[in-house]
This record gives sequence, structure tokens and C-alpha cells, in this order.
Amino acid sequence: MRRSVAGPLGALRERVERWRQHRGRRGERIPDELWSAAVEAARVEGVNATCQALRFNYYSLKARMPPEPSEGRSEKTESGAFVELAMGQLGCGGKTVVELLGRHGGRMRIDVTGPSTVDIVGLAQAFWSRER
Repeated sequence: MRRSVAGPLGALRERVERWRQHRGRRGERIPDELWSAAVEAARVEGVNATCQALRFNYYSLKARMPPEPSEGRSEKTESGAFVELAMGQLGCGGKTVVELLGRHGGRMRIDVTGPSTVDIVGLAQAFWSRER
């Protein structure tokens, strides 16, 4: 049973259905134009709602989504680069986000708001010891 979808997502759903009806063969790749439109719709409606409406694979759409902008200043480094954190300033007067990426694909995000006694080093060591 198909759910009725209104607005821009409904119009995109109609475009996708027209493409499906007129494509050459089953299994043909979805055109980049439709993927781009789906990404734009997902920014507003959410990935899950967009995938359900369009009958797209959730993980395929999620992989095409641009990374969400982080609040405040963001410093990205090359893989394996050393980053020194001033622990005395961690979380003072604002929000600090530390993202850890493991070599086997594991991820850990630590959000600190305001002054905190969070042991970032201990958390990082525990995370990376599990990645070995």
C-alpha cells in the first residue's frame, strides 16, 4: 500500500516513478540527477522518510549525504596526525566536540558543554584499545 506524499517530496516521487516506468531494464542505475534531488529532499524530510517515499536504499542515500556542519570551529586533520588539546580549556564557555575514528571503521563522538572533568584521554585510549 503506497502512502500519499505531498509537496516537493511528492513531486520527486512522481519523477522517480516515471523514470522507473520508462527505464530500459530492471537493475539500471538511478540517474545522478535523481540522486541529487533525493539528497536535497533528505536534508528537509530526513533520510528515512525520503527513502520510504522514493523506495531508495537507505544506506545508499545516507552515503551520498554531505557531512553535517559542526557548530563553531572545526579542525580536521589527516589520518593518523597528532592533535594536541589544551585540556584546561576543554568545554570552557561553549561546546567542544571530539570525534575519534578507528582504523577499522569505528567511530566515537564526545560532546562536552561547559566546564567539564571528562577524561578525554582515557576515553580515547579505551576506544583505540578496542580497535586493535
